[in-house]
Amino acid sequence: MHIAFKILIGVGIAAVIIAIIAIPVGVTVATGNSNSSGTSGGSSSSSGSSGLSLYGIRTNLQPSSMGSGWSLCYSRTYATLMSSGTLGTTLTACNKSKLLLGCKSTGSSTLLLAAMGDRNDVLFNCGVTSSCKRIANGVSWYYSSMLSWGFAGATDTVNRNPCDLSTANPSDRLCWITTNNGGYRCGAVTGLQTSTTYEKVIYHSD
Repeated sequence: MHIAFKILIGVGIAAVIIAIIAIPVGVTVATGNSNSSGTSGGSSSSSGSSGLSLYGIRTNLQPSSMGSGWSLCYSRTYATLMSSGTLGTTLTACNKSKLLLGCKSTGSSTLLLAAMGDRNDVLFNCGVTSSCKRIANGVSWYYSSMLSWGFAGATDTVNRNPCDLSTANPSDRLCWITTNNGGYRCGAVTGLQTSTTYEKVIYHSD
């Protein structure tokens, strides 16, 4: 009986050793559940933003750097009013699965500030919640026909009243008022509601 017990112990130890050896180097064995938390008043995207050619916020971007398949679907000066009605027309024209928002000097092809994302992220409806945002593709997105539309850095907070008034990392912020008003900011330059020297642009792609 003692001999049989020792054999069983030996077999058990051998099985453990074999199991340990079978785990490849660098592989972490899960010991619990993982989950991601949303942001204040919003959420984090789990879509993975697949198929996007650019990550995060870009400055001084040439349209040719976007990759193939992207085309301009909207271009207006900052003085052009945005409202629920004009947004419907704009989104009908910009109807593809990926969108890029940007701003530029009038007459220039270079986008001073731009970011791209999956359509559902770029159009994440925040309603009237001023701090709401959705983090995706390294960008904080927000949209609402009742306040404003735009983006900020992924780690930055937003304060929409009605447009984003936050001052941290201002060069990474774009905001267009959507309540029958003009655009507001292109990076650190603000108060552009009546400006014809800056343009709002949208590109789209599938």
